[in-house]
Amino acid sequence: MQANMRRVYDPLYGVISLTALEYQIITSPEIQRLRYVRMCNINSLLVTGASEISRFEHIIGVLRLAKEWLQKNGRDLPLAKQTEFCAAALLHDFQTGPFGHSMQYVLEDNDSDENFIHDNISHGSYLKFHQSTDASASFCGRPFRCEELLGDSWKNVADLIKGNGSLGQLISGTIDIDNIDNVIRLAYHAGAAKSEDANIAIRLARDIIPKKNALEVSVESIELLEKWQKIRKRLYELLLLDWAEFSAKAMLTKAMEAAIDYKMLGTDSWLRTDLELFYHLEKSSIGDAQEVGDLIKRIRCGDLYHPVYLGMSTSTNKYEIFSNIQSKRGIEKKLIKEINDKLNIKVSLIIHPILDRKKTERAINVIIRETQERVTVGLDSNKLLMGIFVSRAIESEEKQKNLQWIIVDFLKGEGLEGLTDIEDPMKHTHDMQMELL
Repeated sequence: MQANMRRVYDPLYGVISLTALEYQIITSPEIQRLRYVRMCNINSLLVTGASEISRFEHIIGVLRLAKEWLQKNGRDLPLAKQTEFCAAALLHDFQTGPFGHSMQYVLEDNDSDENFIHDNISHGSYLKFHQSTDASASFCGRPFRCEELLGDSWKNVADLIKGNGSLGQLISGTIDIDNIDNVIRLAYHAGAAKSEDANIAIRLARDIIPKKNALEVSVESIELLEKWQKIRKRLYELLLLDWAEFSAKAMLTKAMEAAIDYKMLGTDSWLRTDLELFYHLEKSSIGDAQEVGDLIKRIRCGDLYHPVYLGMSTSTNKYEIFSNIQSKRGIEKKLIKEINDKLNIKVSLIIHPILDRKKTERAINVIIRETQERVTVGLDSNKLLMGIFVSRAIESEEKQKNLQWIIVDFLKGEGLEGLTDIEDPMKHTHDMQMELL
């Protein structure tokens, strides 16, 4: 029998020891469910290292960073506060739905269920759902139990996850232990960071101190933040701009939007895992709803829609028009008619917008400890990414070019300004890989 059963081995941080309560939390049904929910918002086809990494691995990493912070800065905190902080690190993602933000954005953009009780939680640049877990919530038939495990501390843990209080800034803020680990971990698995870059996460986690409206860091951490931002940009360019990532998200989004129309998907669907959602949508896709199942099967088989235009625009104010189900379907019909009228091509297409606001690049406001000077590190990205995809490949290069011209003119007519083509993010991958050697 091994002497210490309460430990895990993390690919970035090595062995992490667990308290009895932490072990109970990670073996609870609500946390074990996260082993089957991806960190990415789609099961990546061509960014292969990002395809299967789970939310479970990520929350273990966030726990390690929480312990690093406590070891350096929190020894004088009451034991109960330390326990709650570590519990928040483990539980911050427990309500992440299948395919994470892909489902979240569909529900947010289309107000699918007015009875869904949630707070808008500042978690980096994302809005997150958080609510009291229903008493009947379960995974594999086993009821969720963390609220019972934490007892009177449950509310305090929920407040930390929402970003409340000084310690809450470390869980949910502009730069926090959650997104510090998220970026380094995904980048490592995707091949955009080295294993040694785990030291960036450890050192930043030890150094940040929450202050009013900002985090305080030492002057040495400015360079670490710049390195973290560079890794983040490299990672998000792969995850947002690769055509296959873009196409799969477009198809999944359309399937979810249709599933909402057919009452197959709602805010209670967050309890499902990625594969459970796929199975549910396939099984429920009968009659007029067959299109949902067809899209899901194509995603699962890697039979993705073909990109005919990938571009970015400065008109971020148009995101709501292109993301709302009803208005987007109307725009798609107009574009299909225009293509048919001008090229005599009948196509089935998907328009998919992505609001890149503080995603590929994120400005971080900090106070330098030695001088108490407030500085901003980096810039915020703010652009609208637009992908247009068709169900089958266009047979000739000439028709493809003519189609692109029609699409660009059409998008300009819809009010998109400053349109530029998106370059293949893998174009300079060789140079990037040489940097990692």
